[in-house]
Amino acid sequence: MISTVGYQAAPAPGPNAEELEATDRVSRSLSWYLLAGHALLVFVLWKLTGHAAVAAAVVLILMTVEALVIDMTIFLPFCLAVLLWMPTSIMAGEQASPDEIGTSYTDGQVVFTAGDEDDWDAAIRERGWILKEGDSYRMWYTGYDGTREGLKKLGLATSPDGITWTRHAKNPIYDDVWVEDMQVVKHDGQYLMFAEGDKGQAELLTSPDGIAWTMVGDIDIRHTDGQPVTDRPCGTPTAYFENDTWYLYYEKWDQGIWLATSGDLKTFTNVQEEPVLTLGPESYDELMIALNQIVKQGETYYAFYHGTGTPTKPRDWCTCMATSSDLIHWTKSEANPLFPTTENESSGILVHDGSDWRLYTMHAQVKLHLPK
Repeated sequence: MISTVGYQAAPAPGPNAEELEATDRVSRSLSWYLLAGHALLVFVLWKLTGHAAVAAAVVLILMTVEALVIDMTIFLPFCLAVLLWMPTSIMAGEQASPDEIGTSYTDGQVVFTAGDEDDWDAAIRERGWILKEGDSYRMWYTGYDGTREGLKKLGLATSPDGITWTRHAKNPIYDDVWVEDMQVVKHDGQYLMFAEGDKGQAELLTSPDGIAWTMVGDIDIRHTDGQPVTDRPCGTPTAYFENDTWYLYYEKWDQGIWLATSGDLKTFTNVQEEPVLTLGPESYDELMIALNQIVKQGETYYAFYHGTGTPTKPRDWCTCMATSSDLIHWTKSEANPLFPTTENESSGILVHDGSDWRLYTMHAQVKLHLPK
């Protein structure tokens, strides 16, 4: 019989140096993978909410919970890295995000006027359009001889700052047919112009460079039952593109704003037979309205439009704003009109200058309004 007296079991072998080093490598790798994953999560949340600070706060809370349930030796270097990185990320994200769209703007300064009496643009009218491209601005506008029957021609001006403008040397850049009340959209490498023709019809033009334009033709708008809309005008066409769908807003004798949609820019179908934005009930827009622009900020859509309550010519127009969550149902701002009706500030559009929104109003002249 084998005696066990005085026998002691040998201690269990501990991890050797190679095993410890391998474990440490795994921990460090996991930390960096988690850092990358959480950084990606911050970015995704920032894009969804429009606020980097909110995204960072959510991820920080998630990190805290994870640190409580997982070995801190794994998360310590990760947490330190994120805490050092997060303030810089927040500041960079917030600076890159467009500022909130407000309703209070300065009285404005005149930045562009009509030409001399004998010039092709002795008068300018209706909505023009401004795009900021890189470090410069381009403005398309309607010029004519000042008479009601005078052909409305397309002009172009450029600016380094959106304040001092220089007319294009080859103006008018398009005078084949009547073009006014235009909007320019850069889409899939080309410029699209939605404009109003001589009979109030909505027209589409295209250009590879914003200078040489080709008329595509009248925009085909249909009723909800598929029948063509024949009770024109379909004026002041305003387009917005989202999720492979084009949204086209238009007015009929300024008596309301209708909405039609299209997936191919060829045929637009009304979403309903009633206007999505109606006259009144306040006096500032109780007689006429026309939509100028749609801008999205976060999950809210902003419509800038002009309206009037003046019964006879010359009418006083005012710039106004409405908001929506679905592009169909709109609520007019309590701050309307954004300027006193007596100032006749019409056809307002927003342009982001890289750090803030600026508002331009147009018609007989172009004025720049900065946020207060």
